Amino acid sequence: MKFLLTPVFLSLALTSAFSIAQTSTSTSNERVSNSALNGEMLYEILVGELNILHGQPLVGFSLLLDAARKSNDAQLFARAVEIALKERSGDAALMAARSWTQALPKDRLANLNLLQILIALNKTSETLEPLKKEIALSSVGERNDAIRLVPRYYARTTDLVAAAAVVQKALDSYTANAETASAAWSAIGRMQMMGANLSGALQSVQKSMAGKNKNDPSAPFLALELLGRGVKDAEILVKQTLAKQESPDFPMAYVRVLIETKRYPEATELALSITQNFPTHAEAWLILGSLQFEQGSEVQAEASLQTYIGLANKTPSENNQRGIIQAQSRRATILAKQGKLKEARLLISQIPAANAEVKRSRLMAELQLLREQRQWQAAFDLLAQHADSDLDLLYEQAMMAEKLDRLDVMEKLLRAIISKDPAHSNAFNALGFSLADRNIRLQEARDLIVKALTLAPGDPFITDSLGWVEYRLGNTTQALVLLEKAFKDRADAEIAAHLGEVLWQLKRESDAISIWRRGLEIAPDNETLQQTLQRFKPGI
Repeated sequence: MKFLLTPVFLSLALTSAFSIAQTSTSTSNERVSNSALNGEMLYEILVGELNILHGQPLVGFSLLLDAARKSNDAQLFARAVEIALKERSGDAALMAARSWTQALPKDRLANLNLLQILIALNKTSETLEPLKKEIALSSVGERNDAIRLVPRYYARTTDLVAAAAVVQKALDSYTANAETASAAWSAIGRMQMMGANLSGALQSVQKSMAGKNKNDPSAPFLALELLGRGVKDAEILVKQTLAKQESPDFPMAYVRVLIETKRYPEATELALSITQNFPTHAEAWLILGSLQFEQGSEVQAEASLQTYIGLANKTPSENNQRGIIQAQSRRATILAKQGKLKEARLLISQIPAANAEVKRSRLMAELQLLREQRQWQAAFDLLAQHADSDLDLLYEQAMMAEKLDRLDVMEKLLRAIISKDPAHSNAFNALGFSLADRNIRLQEARDLIVKALTLAPGDPFITDSLGWVEYRLGNTTQALVLLEKAFKDRADAEIAAHLGEVLWQLKRESDAISIWRRGLEIAPDNETLQQTLQRFKPGI
C-alpha cells in the first residue's frame, strides 16, 4: 500500500513510534539502558502506525507485533494487544498476548492480559495456568489482595460452574497456607455462589471464617449475600461478625438484607442499635426512620428523620439530597395523616433543589403524597403546571384525569403522547385498557394493546390488558391463557382481580376465590380487586 505522507500523518506516526521507542528504553525510576530497537524496527513501527492512522489497523497490528517479537519489547506487545482489542479481534489479541508472555514470562501485565482475554473469549479451561501464575507473581504482601480479585475476573463468563472449578484448582495450594487460606476460601466461595452452588459456597465461607485462619474481610459479606439468597445457616456467621464490628458498614449491610427478606422488626432493632453505636452515621437514621414509619411508629419516625436531615445537611452530597427528599416525604405523609395536607405539601416544596434532577424528584415526591391522600384534582393541577413537553409527566396527568372521570381529557393527553412518541408503550396500553374496561370500541382497544405489547414484549401488565380485552370480546378461553401468564410473570392484585373474574365466569369458583385471596395478600386495599369482590360477593 502506498501512503501520502502528509505533515499531519507523518507527525502523528513519528510521535507514536518514538514514544514507544522512548518508553521501551527507560522508566522514571530506572537508569537508561540500550534499546533493542534498531533503525529497521523503528521504520517497521512507523509504517505500522501509519497503517493504523490510514484505516488499516490489522495491517498495523501485524507490523507492530512483528517488531515486538523481534525486540521482546513489552510496550510494543501492549500496543499490539490494544489495537487488536479496539478492532474486536479476539483471536489477534490472544495471539499477541501469548507471544508477550512467551517472550517475557515474568511480566505480570503480560500474564494478566492473557488471562483476561482468555476469559473474555470464554476459554475458561485454558485460564488455569495464567490464573495460577497471576497469583504467584504477586508479592507476599499483596497476595491476599490478588486472591480477592479473582472472582471479579470471571464475573461475566458464561460458564460459571466451570470457572468455579478452575478457581478452586488454582487456589488449592493457598487453602493450605494459614496466611492465605481465608482469602482463598472466600474467593472459592464467591465463585461457587456465582455458579449457584450455594451449599458449596456456605462450606467455603465457613472455612474462610474458621478460627485457625486469618479472617478475610470479604468473607462476612459473602455470608450476608448467602443469607440474602435464602441460605439460613449463613446467619450464624453473620451474627458472629456483627459483635466484632467497629464500623457501621457491615451492620448496615445486614439491615438491608433483613429488609429485603421482610424481617422488618429485626431490621428496626438493628438499625436502632447502629444509631446508638454510631450516632453520626446519617444513613442509619434514615433507614430507622423509614422502618418506624412503615410500622406505624410515627412519633419515633419523625424524630429519627429529623436527626437524619440535620446530619445530611452538614455533609451535602447527591446521595444525601435524595435521602432528604425521602425523609421529608415520610414526614409529609405523617402530617397529611394528621389532616395537615397544606403543611405537608409545603414541607416537600421547600426542599432545596440545586439542579433539574432534584426539582423533578421533589415534584414526584409531592405527586406521590397527593396520590396517597387520593387528592386527584390537586395532583392533576400540579402536573398541569409542570408537564409541558415532558411525556412522562403528561402520562401521569392522563392517569389523574382518569381518576377524575375526565375520560375525554385522558384520551386527548394519551393521543398527544402517542403522536409525539410512537414507541410509548404505556400510552398505547393505558388508552386501550381504558376502552376495554368501559366495554367500548373493543376492536380499537385490542389494536392499541397489541401495539403496546409489540413495543414491550412480555410486559405482564400489557398482557393483562390484552387478556381483559379478550374477555370483553367474549374470547374467554384466550383471556384465561393470557391472564394466567400475566399473573405468573407478575403476582399483582389487579391482575388477580381480572383472572379471578374470568375463572368465576368459567364456573371455576374455587379457583377464582383462591386467586382473589392471593391478590388480597399482595395488596388488600387494591381498588380494582375490592370492586370486583363487591360485585361477585364470593364471601372471602
